[in-house]
Formats: sequence, structure tokens, C-alpha cells
Amino acid sequence: MFTSLFHLIYIFLYIDAKTVPVKWGTISEWLIWNFPSLNPLKNLSWNNQYVVWLLYRSLLKYDLEQNKIIWDIANCDINSLVNIECYINDDAIWSNWKKITAEDIYSTYQLIKSTNSNIILNSLLEDTSIEYKENVITFKNNKKDVNFLNVFFQPILSKENIDSLSKENIFWNFPTNWGIYSWDFKISSVSSDLTIWVSKIILDKNEYYNKWNISKIILNIFPDTNTFLKNKQSVNVFNDDGNIVGWSIPRLQSSKYTLPQFVWLFINQNKVTDTTFRNYIFSKINSNNLVELLWKDNFDVVNNPYLTGSSIDKETSIKNFESVMKTLWYYKKSKYIDDLMPSLEATNSSNEVTTSTGTTEPSNDNLTIDAFQKKSEIIVKPTYVEKYNFVTKDDILLEWKVESWVQEVYINDKKLEGFKLWDEKFFYRLKTSLWNFNVWKNNYKIYFVINNNKIFKEEVNFLLNSDKDELNKAEKQFVLDLDAENKKIALEQAETNKIDAEKKKKDAVNQIDKDKFEKVNKLDENIYYDKDLNPFTLRLYYLNTEKALDQTANFVKNSLKELWIEIELVPFDLNSVAKVLSNKDDYDMILTWVNLGYFEFNIFPYFHSSQSKTWYNFSNIKKTSLDILLEELKSDILSEEKITENENKILEILKDEQVIKTLYTPKINLLVDKNLKNKFAYNKLPNKALRSYVLNSSYIKENKIINFENKSIWNFFKFIFKKLYE
Repeated sequence: MFTSLFHLIYIFLYIDAKTVPVKWGTISEWLIWNFPSLNPLKNLSWNNQYVVWLLYRSLLKYDLEQNKIIWDIANCDINSLVNIECYINDDAIWSNWKKITAEDIYSTYQLIKSTNSNIILNSLLEDTSIEYKENVITFKNNKKDVNFLNVFFQPILSKENIDSLSKENIFWNFPTNWGIYSWDFKISSVSSDLTIWVSKIILDKNEYYNKWNISKIILNIFPDTNTFLKNKQSVNVFNDDGNIVGWSIPRLQSSKYTLPQFVWLFINQNKVTDTTFRNYIFSKINSNNLVELLWKDNFDVVNNPYLTGSSIDKETSIKNFESVMKTLWYYKKSKYIDDLMPSLEATNSSNEVTTSTGTTEPSNDNLTIDAFQKKSEIIVKPTYVEKYNFVTKDDILLEWKVESWVQEVYINDKKLEGFKLWDEKFFYRLKTSLWNFNVWKNNYKIYFVINNNKIFKEEVNFLLNSDKDELNKAEKQFVLDLDAENKKIALEQAETNKIDAEKKKKDAVNQIDKDKFEKVNKLDENIYYDKDLNPFTLRLYYLNTEKALDQTANFVKNSLKELWIEIELVPFDLNSVAKVLSNKDDYDMILTWVNLGYFEFNIFPYFHSSQSKTWYNFSNIKKTSLDILLEELKSDILSEEKITENENKILEILKDEQVIKTLYTPKINLLVDKNLKNKFAYNKLPNKALRSYVLNSSYIKENKIINFENKSIWNFFKFIFKKLYE
């Protein structure tokens, strides 16, 4: 009874108590990495950036609670990107309690510009003048580019520290003991434990910034994965981006987040020119199946470069893929077998016809031109044209029909310069004044060039005379001469056929190039080949910095293998990017990850025409309407509504052009001890270094503050009565 009464009193007192975190305790966070340089002047890798950003403030920062970029050390006017004026905030204080000044900021940027210690930042600061006066600092440049705002994320150093830096500090490692920092923590000590091969950086909270509930962070830095795994049971916080730990430690709970970093597949439109064909290739690469293969718990499908729900996939219009490959002059094995093997049936049939013609002797009295006529199969106008034509008109316009895959047309030995590939017809005017039409006999042999082979199509003859009587006489004599010539040819052919019938059959078979036939016969039945028997192959360059990218490249290869398209995989690393960009004729497709950083709307480097030659426009797309939209997005600070409007227009263009397929983004496991309480969790971070936001609201211990209002004895009995009868 006493225990029950005590329990009821406890519940009554604490039922509406307020929970307040106690600002106390230590977090043990683990990293697999080299010891950080702690150098905020260099281009920071994410772990080094994470540590540096715990120590230093900058002009700009990303506020995850507001989900936007905000000013930090100063308030700046960015209405004009070419003239940015900043006013230092009153709360900008160093850890030695001195105010951060405009001179500190000026000195930091001047150090970077004068030493070229950060090549990327230097390129952004090129042609930028920086001036300061009292608590105001001004940046003037001629680059109207939102990308310039990245310079404002540079951690700021005190002038006192800058003056003490050595050359080694500037280009390599910063000292760990100088003690002047400006943000949440400051380094209190650095040590090493050689028994387990771990280096430790102990960070104490900077009391001036009292936002964190945790008082101390111990960063345990392990040189390799094996050393880490031997000691993993004592970890409190670990950013498990390689799924090294996974779910193997029940005490750790996962807080997954994604980055504006995702994997893209570009098609080089200079090499793969047909939009419909590009669309068909993309349609065979199923992002959902790919994510299932990679493990869907660790990856999210990405629909477009802006990470929104709109898809840039397009339904393919191709029904017969083989017909598309024919337009590219690629055929299957069966076509090349047919080209090599003469048709004996056709040969025998031709011999019989010739023999028959030779033994038939029509009477000269009844002989007319009709016995020799054959209507033209490819001349559509005039419709009366036959093999032999007798005309009085000296100006005739002939119109021929052509298959769409004909490359060139010849009339006798003359190439028609006006004919272009994909033309479906061509015209040829017969006229005496053009010197191609003569009185009496005119002979025209038509040749088509198909697959680089000159093929005879048909022959037409015109007998021209303006005098009808003379023309009739000439026609009768022409028939007699033609008959005599045909009989002679037929008799000679019949004699030859009689003597050499068996020999001709044998020769027909021997006409086959046996070596080539053997080579063709070994080809795969389903793969497409060119005239030199090279398989249709696409070269896929892929960044092989991670296992998932290697798996993705092989997934693309296997997906296109279903179309019987060969894929040549060519891996490259980050050090080879410049070489790849310098020769964009080497690849047909390129697979790489892209990080958009803070300005996700700015995809200018990847699709603007100006970037196609030597920069990150991997697809070589050049489209004016797209350029205009990209320039507008990058050159000004736009409203969210305007940004969304431009993004949608850009996505429509990319959907039409089919030069890019966005695949997936990784979901990264931030493993946090369950004893570490947290108010917030974030599904998306601009970069890995900002995971400190997940921790800065965490706490280990909490107090409950009792609300003594309405806690009288009478209210206690009312509470019990309510619990009994509610």
C-alpha cells in the first residue's frame, strides 16, 4: 500500500513536469581517417571540414532548423552580387573574448589570395577587391554569380594568429595549441594511445557560445577500419557512410540522411547523336532495380537533377530496335551471311531465262518495242517512263524515289551533288541546253550508294528527235538492232550455260571468301556489327572511387546487354578527371557522382554550352534556351517561386534532349548511442560536415521541473478519482 501510494504521488507530481536537458557530459565520436590538418585555409575534405567547422565561424552558414543559408559573423547585403557590403555582428567574439573585426576577415582572405593556398577559393576571388573600414567589409567583383557566395563559407582566422603562421602551417598543418577559436568548441588537448593506435582530440565547449548541451567531445581518430572494428563497442557517435558497422551494435541507433550528392549517367550527344536512340538506352536502365541491387535501405532513387518528384524519364517511341541499328549501318550476323552466300536458285533461274530468250525467235514483221520494255521501278514522274523511251520533247524533268538509307546517287559516272542522306527523292532534268540530252541515243544508268557500296539500280534509254516520222523510223530500226543484239547475247549465254553449267555452280560456291565466311559464322547471332564486323560498342567511363559506382557501371552494362549492345567499361579516378574532360571524344557515356553543395539550383557547370569544351558539361549539350535559364539561375538571387519556375523549364528541356539520367543518392548512417537523447533528426544535409547539427541539440542527462500549480491534496484526490473512473 505504501509503495502504491508513493507511486501515485510520484505520477501526480511529475505528470505535467517539464523536461530540461542538463548542459553536461561528454560524447565520444569516432573517425576512420588520418589526423586532421585543422587547416581552414585549404580546400577541406569532409572530416577535416567537420572538425574545422566546430572551431571557426564564417560570414555565412547553413541553418538546418530554418533550412536555408543565413549570415553568421556579419550581415551582408547581397541584392547586388557584384558589390557585397557586410556589417560585423556584435556577438562575433573570439574564444579569448576579443571581438572579431573587419581586419580579421580582410586578413584571412588576403592570406588566401596572396599564398594561393586554396586554388578553388582563389579562382572565385580572382579579380575581387576587398576593402574594410571599422566594422564594415566590402567585396567587389565582376562575377554576377551565386557561386561566388561560396567564398563567404570560408572559416575566419584572427589577425593575431595569421601573423604567427609559418609557411608549413599555411600549406599543411595548423598548430593544435594556439587556442583562439570562434565557434562552439576549442581544442583543449591532443594525445595518442599507441596500445590501440588511436589519436584523440579533446574539444571543450566555448562558453561564450552556450548552445550545445554537451560539454566535451572526444574525437577518436583510427588509422584504418580494422583497428576501429577491434574497439567499436565503446563508440558513442559514428558517421557510418561505408556501412562498416551497420546494425552490429544494438546500442547504436541509426539517423539516416542524404546529401545533394548523387550519381548521374551522361550520354555524349556528339557521339550518340540520335535523341530517340538515347531515350531508348535510358529506358532500359531501371533505377528502382538498381537501388534494390545496391540495397534500398542505403540509397534513394533520384528523379532529376533538382531532387524533386518530377521525372525526366521519357516513354520511348522505338518499336523495332533492329530498324534503328540499320540506320546506324549496323546489322546482325544473318545479313552478312546473306551478302557472302550467292543464291544458286537465282543463278539457275537467270540461266533458264537467258536460254529461253535465246531460243525464242519472234517474227520481225510483228516485232515491237513492247517485247523489250520494262517499266521503271523508281521513276515516279513522268509515270510513262520505261526502259526504252522515244520522245520529241527536249526538256523532261525526272523524279526518282529513294530508300531513306541511301547515302549517294550516281547517274552514269556523275555524282548528284544536290542529293543528301535521308532524302526520299531526287530530280534530274534532261535538256539539250544542259548538255545531258542529245539527239538520238541517250543512255542513263542509275547507281545508289548504300552502306558505302555502289549498287546498280536500273537503266533507262531515251531516243530524241523532234521529227515524228524520223523518230518512228528510228524506233523500228532500234527494235531490229536490239533484237539482233539480244539474240546474239542469248545464244552466247546459252552456249556458255550448256558447256559450263556445272562449272558455274562450283564457281558460285567458290566465290565465297572462305576466311571471311568462317569469321562471320563465328559471330554472335544477336549482336549488331558494322561492315568491318566490329560489334556496336559504347564506351562507358565511370568514376571508380566507391564500390557502389563499380556495381552501377556493371548494372548499366548488363542492362544494355539485353539490347545486345556491347559496353566497354573504362574506370577513372578523381586525379584523372582533367584528362577525361580534355578529350570528350573518348567516351560515349560517363558515370559519376555530382555534388551541388549549398546552391542546388545551380547546375550551370553541367549543362551550359560554355562548359562543353573543357569543363563539366559531360554530355556536350549546347542549347540556347537552356543556357538562358541556367544563366538566370546562377547570376542573381531569385525568389523561391522564380527558381522553381526556371527549374521546371530546365527539366522539360532535359527531358526532350535525353542526355542525362539521374540514378540515386546514398543515404548515410549517422549512428548515435541510444543513451544520447536528441530533439531533432534531419533527413537531408547540404554536406557531411553539417552533421554536427544532429548533435548540437543532443544531451545525456535531463532534469524534470515540477509544475506545483494545482498540486494541492484536494487535486491529488481528484486525480486518483479520475484515474479510477476514466
